[in-house]
Amino acid sequence: MYFCVVMKLSLKEILRLSRPRFWMYVLGTFLVGIMASGNLFVYNTFTNCLLIAFGFFFLLPANVLIYGVNDIYDYETDINNDKKVVYEKVLHPNKHQALWLVITIFILPFLPLFFLINIPSKLALLVFLFTGIFYSATPIRAKSKPPLDVLFSAIIYVSPALVGFFLTGNTNIEWLAVFGGLIWAFGMQTYSAIPDIQADKKAGVNTLATMFGEKKALWFCLMCYLISALIGYYYLGFIAVAFGVVYGLIVLLSINNIANLFSYYTYFPVINILTGATLFFYMFFKEVM
Repeated sequence: MYFCVVMKLSLKEILRLSRPRFWMYVLGTFLVGIMASGNLFVYNTFTNCLLIAFGFFFLLPANVLIYGVNDIYDYETDINNDKKVVYEKVLHPNKHQALWLVITIFILPFLPLFFLINIPSKLALLVFLFTGIFYSATPIRAKSKPPLDVLFSAIIYVSPALVGFFLTGNTNIEWLAVFGGLIWAFGMQTYSAIPDIQADKKAGVNTLATMFGEKKALWFCLMCYLISALIGYYYLGFIAVAFGVVYGLIVLLSINNIANLFSYYTYFPVINILTGATLFFYMFFKEVM
């Protein structure tokens, strides 16, 4: 019976709803969190096995969870959103039951790992799961309650870094750096919500972007990126300034040409992957050289 339910969703549909272009958003921060803890070649075999296992978790299952729940609870909004209909895909309600089962099947194999990790990692993972689900799901549905929409979304993308950091056994975390990451994610979330403003208004969904409007939301994004770059400079030096310039220019281009904002938005995954990879390898070589 379960097999028949799952077959309502093809592998192609499952991969598509997991947003492969966004996979590195949670996996990337997980990897950066590991690097922030120190030289990754000094950990014992058990720790390395945990890191690899959770790497697989944040690669696909975690994305199936957060975006699958999003697709289920956002259907009424998505059908009125050109970004979702054309750029992404809208999953019909007759497949939602199958999607819940798929999410469960992807998550359950990793459940035993929860009992093998230290308490800080457990707490960080629970925070990720809680925000990942209730960003979209009722009764909280944070995405329709600004500023919880921005806060929950930022935590979704920053908490994997905490999981990676704590899995290594290191608990001496720099909370200012975490705050800088959250501020950066505030900007990313708000920028991604701007193309949804009209559809969200039509569906009665309130977000920080709908409250601010396009121009004010973009200025908010610029402020977030600049503050994040300033905090990043304290830890990373001029590489953080370079990142601030890149994201600042994108926002300024958007402010001066709002008609093309969606086009700029489509480049964001590539830019995020490139900057994330640059950050990871910068930290990697800094630790091992």
